Amino acid sequence: MPPADPISARDLQLLAMLARGHTTDRAARELRLSRHTVGEEISVLLGRFKCRNRAELVAYCYVHRLLPVGVWPPPYAPMSELSLVGE
Repeated sequence: MPPADPISARDLQLLAMLARGHTTDRAARELRLSRHTVGEEISVLLGRFKCRNRAELVAYCYVHRLLPVGVWPPPYAPMSELSLVGE
C-alpha cells in the first residue's frame, strides 16, 4: 500500500541516494547531517513502509512510484521540482 501521508522532500532525496547506492556516511556528507541523523531517518523510513532492509525499501519506492520509474540515476530533487525545470 502506498503511504497515506505525504513524503517530505528530504525523505525523497534520501531515498534517491539509497537507490543510487549511497552509504549512510556519504548521504550524511551530502545532506550535511550527522551520520546518526541519517541512520535514524533511514530507520524511520524502513518502519514507515514496513521494509526489512534498504533494498526492500528502494524496491517499495519504485513499485509505489515514490521514485521515478525509467529514470537512472534517480534525481535528488522531488519530481514536482523536476517538472518545473523543463517549463
